[in-house]
Amino acid sequence: MRPLLFVLITLLMFFLPNRLLTTEPVHEYLGCALLILGGIHLWLERAYLRALFWRRLPMTALNTVNIIILLLLAVTLVSGILISLYALPIVRLRGLASIYVHAVHLSAGVLLFLVVGVHVGLHARMLWRALLRRIPLRIPRTMPRVLYVVGILLTAAGIHRFITTRIYDKILFEHLSFGGLTGTWTYQCDLLLMFLACACLAIFYQSWRMRK
Repeated sequence: MRPLLFVLITLLMFFLPNRLLTTEPVHEYLGCALLILGGIHLWLERAYLRALFWRRLPMTALNTVNIIILLLLAVTLVSGILISLYALPIVRLRGLASIYVHAVHLSAGVLLFLVVGVHVGLHARMLWRALLRRIPLRIPRTMPRVLYVVGILLTAAGIHRFITTRIYDKILFEHLSFGGLTGTWTYQCDLLLMFLACACLAIFYQSWRMRK
């Protein structure tokens, strides 16, 4: 169940930053779905979370990333509920307060998306081993080198799109738009490249740590 949940949450995270592609009502309902699936995921990992917050676990890269994800998730969900107009119209903030909360929601959401990419990369080895246990594959000896080159290319492409789309303006509250500067599907591809770049950087980091 955990691998399926992991995949579903990742797919939801992929579409949430591009509200112009999904429309605002769909964006809010996708956020609610993320809240439900994320809640189930946290419940299944409650023993780990208890140990993490009581500082019984070493502060590894994965544990640090998990803490950051939880904080960003809390900020994103609370701010999203405050400005929700369709799925959870409880508060429905208006005026200047709504603009500030919208900026916080957008910034935290983009950061969460990128950090989840790092999280996926740190879990890549575990997911790959789980896949091989279910589907035995004969992997050529040259495959690791090919994947290494592909990873470098994806990282370079993701960093390039991070700069050219100026997505950092959203993080710094400079650009209050859920879409990109170009078409929505083009922006979706940009998001995918940035996500994969974060995942590849995490994989490279793990490989470097294992060689030390």
